[in-house]
Amino acid sequence: MRVILEATAGPATGRKIQVPAGSILRVGRTARSDYALGEDSYLSGQHFAIEYDGTRCRIRDLGSSNGTFVNGDRITDCIVQEGDSVGAGGSTFIVHIDSSNSPQAPRVASAPTLKLPGPVGPGPAAPAPLRGRSEWSGFSHAQSVLLSVLYREGDSVYAVLDAVRDSRIPAFLDASGEKHARVDEENPASPFLVLLPPQSRLLDVLIKDGWNHGWGFYLAAAVDFDSMLRHWSPFVTLHNRSEQSLTFRFWDPSVLRAMVPSMPLVEATGFFGPVSRLVVEGDKPEVAVEFVLASKGVNQRALAMA
Repeated sequence: MRVILEATAGPATGRKIQVPAGSILRVGRTARSDYALGEDSYLSGQHFAIEYDGTRCRIRDLGSSNGTFVNGDRITDCIVQEGDSVGAGGSTFIVHIDSSNSPQAPRVASAPTLKLPGPVGPGPAAPAPLRGRSEWSGFSHAQSVLLSVLYREGDSVYAVLDAVRDSRIPAFLDASGEKHARVDEENPASPFLVLLPPQSRLLDVLIKDGWNHGWGFYLAAAVDFDSMLRHWSPFVTLHNRSEQSLTFRFWDPSVLRAMVPSMPLVEATGFFGPVSRLVVEGDKPEVAVEFVLASKGVNQRALAMA
């Protein structure tokens, strides 16, 4: 008998943590844990423990910074049942209690990674790339894979870029001649939206210098620039219950990777709006992450750029 925690949303999606009867397993971000989930930067070094005595499964928070949640409630120590939801860091797990006597399956070392271009494994087929990998002259193999993911027939490609992260970004945008604007003109921390035709010389800077440096994210949508600008503008500055203005840095790659997979369908539908897909850098240089809104929520794919 064993308990399996399956990560169904967040940076650890695809991981399966197995706890045999009579054992205790500590889960966290670092090697100080018995089971490390290094891809989830929102976890504490030792975040929570799973204890299974063969009859009951217990989850204990280990003094984590961001808390451990069972079915949406923050807990210190809690008995969990089949199908319960456990939230920790930026990841969500579902509890499975396996009472069979079949041999244990090996742990899944990481989330499924797809080789691109061209999807592999389950899920809807991706549209054919607009240009072949060999046509991205001047770019490396990994950069060509990324560009082929971004540019597909029927959609315009945009970038949302953080000038606070790199002060050179406004100058790059002005020099490029591409259509761009600050998403929220009244907020100095607002990012810029820029339309990126496939022949844009700005791609050299964004892909070669900006990728893996937290400059922002990319998206594809079949709408014009002004419509895209109107969509993102309300998200930049939010208000709390005291009507204080707060800047919501949704364009930060680490925020997107943690937030988007855990969105309820209603929230995700509003956030995506006309966007057909979001592409953001992963927590490793050789991985990008693609988010697509589906009928039951957000689908997340790891894209190998090797």
